[in-house]
Amino acid sequence: MKRFGLAPALLALLATNALADLDKNAKKWVEEVRPIILPEEEKAYKGLKNNADAAEFQKIFWARRDPDLDTPVNEFQAEYVKTVAEVDAKFKVAGRTGSQTDCGRITILLGAPDAVKKEQTAEVSFRSPETWTYKDRPNMTFKGGSIEIPLDGTCMLPQGNRFAEQLNRLAEFRIVQTNLSYKFDPKGGLVKLVDLLPKPTPVQALLKEPRTDFQLDAKPVMEIRSQDGASVFVAGLIQGDASGLTVTEAGGKKVAKVVVSVHTTDKEGRVLKSMDRDVTADIVDNKFVSAFGMPLRPGEHNMKIAAIDPKTSKGAVAQLAIKTQDYGAELTLSPVMVLADIQEGAVPAKVDPLFEFTFGATRFVPRYGNVFKKSETVTLLAAIYGAQKDEAGKISVTGGFQIVKDGKTIAKAPDQTYEVEPATPSAGPVPLGGYAPGKYLAQLRLRDNVAKKDHIKETEFEIIP
Repeated sequence: MKRFGLAPALLALLATNALADLDKNAKKWVEEVRPIILPEEEKAYKGLKNNADAAEFQKIFWARRDPDLDTPVNEFQAEYVKTVAEVDAKFKVAGRTGSQTDCGRITILLGAPDAVKKEQTAEVSFRSPETWTYKDRPNMTFKGGSIEIPLDGTCMLPQGNRFAEQLNRLAEFRIVQTNLSYKFDPKGGLVKLVDLLPKPTPVQALLKEPRTDFQLDAKPVMEIRSQDGASVFVAGLIQGDASGLTVTEAGGKKVAKVVVSVHTTDKEGRVLKSMDRDVTADIVDNKFVSAFGMPLRPGEHNMKIAAIDPKTSKGAVAQLAIKTQDYGAELTLSPVMVLADIQEGAVPAKVDPLFEFTFGATRFVPRYGNVFKKSETVTLLAAIYGAQKDEAGKISVTGGFQIVKDGKTIAKAPDQTYEVEPATPSAGPVPLGGYAPGKYLAQLRLRDNVAKKDHIKETEFEIIP
């Protein structure tokens, strides 16, 4: 079990219970956070000798559980207070507030159960015993994909039930800022939270207070279902003005080192993910192109993509509104990708600007804005998920790609039938020399032969002289 513990020396220092030195509100706070406070944290808190340290301890306690220290609101704390109020009203029984019962604690840590079964009993009780069923959660998985939790007439786990150990583990997982701990200065006072917080990196500071030292734009390119089936991997390209970067020569071409950072929130503003990567980008026509990508849950997201010169700290931020699909129970098509190339065998280093488009030994090469020259070729690619199965458990999807201009089909690949999921229809490489400059649609048309439904997905691309 992973522990976010206190140093032994600190525990020894606080071994004497000095809770009596704290005021009424400070003492009460321990009970308010009982469902999530760790035993070592409680021991340390009870060893504090003044209210000022108690107040600072509480700040650090909540900061350790704050998903984003850069936002003014602690999203975890706000949700905790709301949930405690709900369970206090719903599960008050046998002289306990709802948050003091196992019903309340389980709800606080795991959310509402997926199913509740009331048990019949002849015993006189405060409420009917229940069995709660939980399916796998992002922060906890169960053997067989689910767990049944018995709760008695006082809303408590039966004595000796091992799920109580799992609850302690769940409480530990609520600590997301593992670099924060409770430290004391030479005089025995608790070090303040402001002195514990790490100083933001230049790119983190840029995301917090966006600026535009040079032009930067971003476009989504790829969306595919992750192997776990629950998340979606989203990748795209940024294009920026290289005049704001430190440009050098390497291998007969101009390059620039750039730090690319991706910061994603949901539509309520809660931070989901943040990722940084160092890249070495080629400079062509005084512009640089690099990729960004991260796994996300289906739904609406706001994405900030920052690019910064690590030498000069000049940077810029582009923003995107992303709505990822739910690749679930019915046929769903990924966005159509129009690629300049698909390379096999080469595994670029992590500093490669297109690293997010590399999967094993396969590297997709997209173009920013889907703009291609007549001298080039394009390869069309997409993914199929969720096709309906027949009685034998097999899928059958027929169709293929075509290129459309001004509403007319000007080129069409032969139809194929796909019987294995996920399927990845592709066409090309298609030479562009015979096409007139202008805008086109790469269109994928499919027929789900089992469901007897038609599906279309298309992406625009442009050919220039």
